[in-house]
Amino acid sequence: MRLGEEGIIKRLVAAALDEDKAGRDVTSQILFGPRETTKGQIVHKGQEAVLCGLDFALGAFRAMDGGIKIKVLAREGERIKSMRTILHLEGRARAVLAAERTALNFLCHLSGIATKTREFTVALGARKSPVISDTRKTHPMLRAAEKYAVAVGGGSPHRRDLAEMAMVKDNHLAALRRLHWSWHDRLSEAARQLRERKISVEIEVQNFSELDAALWVNPDWIMLDNMAYAGLRRAVRHIRQKAPAVKIEVSGGVGLKDVKYLARLPIDRISAGAIVHSAPFANFSLELL
Repeated sequence: MRLGEEGIIKRLVAAALDEDKAGRDVTSQILFGPRETTKGQIVHKGQEAVLCGLDFALGAFRAMDGGIKIKVLAREGERIKSMRTILHLEGRARAVLAAERTALNFLCHLSGIATKTREFTVALGARKSPVISDTRKTHPMLRAAEKYAVAVGGGSPHRRDLAEMAMVKDNHLAALRRLHWSWHDRLSEAARQLRERKISVEIEVQNFSELDAALWVNPDWIMLDNMAYAGLRRAVRHIRQKAPAVKIEVSGGVGLKDVKYLARLPIDRISAGAIVHSAPFANFSLELL
C-alpha cells in the first residue's frame, strides 16, 4: 500500500502542522534567531517496535525547513529495539522545534499500529490464510495513514471507504425489514446489480437464520460477526458445504489470544479493529545534541 503517489502524506502533514500552528510557534520564535541552527536525533525508547511513519516525520521537518539535513538510520517496517537511533538531523532551531511534536506523533502512532498488527500476524504462524485485516474504526482524517501502518505491520487493509465494496451490516438489514415487506428480494436484486458493476458484496450475519438468508443472496463474502467459537465452527462448515466459493470473514471483538484459535478454521479473513483503535503509542523522542 503506497501513499506518496496520492500526495496523502503531504496533505496530512500540512494539516497536522497547521493544527499545531507550527508556523506561529511563539516559544521558539522568541528564543531563537531565524538563522540559528541545531542538531538532534530521534531515538526509540520503548519496547521493540515495528518502525512506521518515517516519511511523515521527514515531511514535517522538511515542510518547516526546506534546507534541513537528515540522515535516516533505519528502514520502514524494520523491527527496532529500545534506545535505537533512527535518524540524525541538522536544521534551523525554530523549524526543528516547531515540527518536533507533529513528526513524533506520526511516528509514535503509526509505529504503534504496525507493531500491534505484527503481533496479530505472528500469531497466525506460517499460515497464508486467513489474513489479518483492519476495519473502518479509524481516527477521522487518518484512515489512509492508519491502513498504511497496518500494511507495514503485515496486515491486509480492508475496505478503505464506503465506495470500495458493498457491506450489508445489521443496521442495513434492520432498515430493509422495516421499510420493505419483500426486503429479501430487494437485497438479492441489489446484490445482482452490484455484481454487474464489478463491486464485491459482503453480508454480515450473527446467527444461522441470517446466514441462510445471506447464502440465498449468493454474496462474494460473508462476515460472521460476534459468534461464539462453537457456532463459528458450525457456520464455517455450513458455508463451505453450501457455497464453497463464498469467502468468509470473522469479526467482532477479536483479540490477540483469539487469533490462533480462529486461524485453525478454513476462513479467509480475520478483521480486528483493535490493531488500530487499541494500538498504544510507540515511544520516540527527539534529543538535541
